[in-house]
Amino acid sequence: MDHLEPPLADPGPEEPTQGVLARARGHLMDLTPLKVSRDFRRLFIGRSISDFGDEVIAVVLPFQVFDLTGSTFAVGLLGLAQLVPVFVAPIVGGAMADAIERRKLVIVTHVMLVMLSIVMAWNASLDEPLVWPLYVFAFISAALYTFNRPALDTWPARLLDRELLPSANAVDWSLGTLDSTLGPIAAGFLLASVEATGAFVFDAFTFLAVIAMVLRMKPSPGHEDAEVSWEAIKEGFRFLKGKRNLQSVFLADLNAMIFGFPMALFPAIALQLGGEARQEEVLGFLFAAPAAGAFIGTLFSGGARRVRRQGRAILIAIAVWGSAIVVFGLSDTLWLSLAMLAIAGAGDLVSGLFRSAILQAAVEDRYRGRLDGIGMAVWATGPSLGDVESGTVATLTSVPFSIVSGGILTIVGVFALRWFAPGFWRYDARDPVP
Repeated sequence: MDHLEPPLADPGPEEPTQGVLARARGHLMDLTPLKVSRDFRRLFIGRSISDFGDEVIAVVLPFQVFDLTGSTFAVGLLGLAQLVPVFVAPIVGGAMADAIERRKLVIVTHVMLVMLSIVMAWNASLDEPLVWPLYVFAFISAALYTFNRPALDTWPARLLDRELLPSANAVDWSLGTLDSTLGPIAAGFLLASVEATGAFVFDAFTFLAVIAMVLRMKPSPGHEDAEVSWEAIKEGFRFLKGKRNLQSVFLADLNAMIFGFPMALFPAIALQLGGEARQEEVLGFLFAAPAAGAFIGTLFSGGARRVRRQGRAILIAIAVWGSAIVVFGLSDTLWLSLAMLAIAGAGDLVSGLFRSAILQAAVEDRYRGRLDGIGMAVWATGPSLGDVESGTVATLTSVPFSIVSGGILTIVGVFALRWFAPGFWRYDARDPVP
């Protein structure tokens, strides 16, 4: 456990007005994790800067492919290049996180990411940049990013007390959602000013920020009895057997992402709501709305650490997500559509906070990396399956029917999960049972 700084002295009884203000402040984001753990602060700062760079490149890469080829099909192939690594790499990375000293693991992989970005900056600087390296970059960067995630995501559980984990997740998500909102804007500025070459150089510097922060953290050794092998990976899956609460964490997210994730239909919705003249503008608003809702949710997440029935909170949040998606599918006005997507994003935030908290608290430390890797694989593939589901149903029926039916099925899935794992509804954070 990282060094915890002593709490402030009890200020004594509060006046009535002060009590109201204190209760109001209690619903704002809880910054205690940043105050009590120096290593968590360093990890948080490094990841926040790096994630911002990732959001920039997420725009620069498809832009450069389209600029060089003029083909939307070529842009779509980037997703195919990333599909295998985002499923395989986190599972292997989870086993590595349990067995290897995490600080060294994170530093080595981020050095590789720095070198990769520098190579891409060199390619972009050529008079005639090559296209194939962009696909190689998509494959390798996706592999390294998801490979790192289990070590980074489970590290706070070693730095903070259990009751602070929901607050730590909220703090982490706050910058993540802000990065998702501001990163594309920064990408546009960088492309206009320093082009793709400068954007990749900027990305390299963001990885250096992670290295600088992690170097100042205490070593976080792997478990002596953990090893990196196929058997160790299978052991992670065996750990899930019979553990309904942990299974429910994954099933709850798959339910929401497969049936209630209509992102593939946003271009069609944007054309309907904005017409040809405003389609691009409306499309940007549609993609930003869930992240904006999640960010606002983090600002009022102070009560998260006081929630004991975390499984119940997850199911209710997913029901909110599904309900908002139903109204979104029925809406024919932009403001209502954006409001519903923002509410859905806030629901996803609440679900994510407690899903992460359960994985961090209910799993033994020697298994945390592998379980987080499995979770990362699930969470990375769920949206892809959701795109297939929503696109297929929309093709066979209509866009509104696909969205509304998906939202309804998400709500039905909540009740099915409640029946499948009644203990998940009763899950108590004070006594975390996997």
